[in-house]
Amino acid sequence: MDGVINALGLNNTLVAQVFNFIMLLIFLRVVVYPHIVRILEERQNYIANSVTAAEEERKQAEALRQQYLDELNKAKAEAQEIVQKATRAAEVQAQEIIESAKAESARIKESALQDINREKEKAVAELRDQVATLSILVASKVVSEKITADVQRGMIDEFIKEAGDLPC
Repeated sequence: MDGVINALGLNNTLVAQVFNFIMLLIFLRVVVYPHIVRILEERQNYIANSVTAAEEERKQAEALRQQYLDELNKAKAEAQEIVQKATRAAEVQAQEIIESAKAESARIKESALQDINREKEKAVAELRDQVATLSILVASKVVSEKITADVQRGMIDEFIKEAGDLPC
């Protein structure tokens, strides 16, 4: 072996270094490399699990976001419905108030017409009494001696009846 080493132009130190290097590689391959591979695999699995967990959390966050958006839209729709109901109720109430006011107006108008008719009848009755009184006075002055009170009363009633048939 010394002959081969000398023929190649190698010295013993270099051969020892090569032998030591090969032994180091074998030692590293047998003892250290499996630990390094195991650590790298664990690291790779940890990263893969972290990516998977992050993706799962992103999906959950997206689902939660979508749920919140759905709830927000639902709340908006409910609020819109409440506003519409309130608007309809206000319109109905306004219509009821208008109808009530119209009915009250009609009632007041009817009452006023009845009051007017009563006052008119009262005025006509007073006017008849005054006309009767004036007629009696005029008739008594014209015919003061021959007409009795009963005859005068009959003439007055007849005059009132004729006056009542006339349009006012």
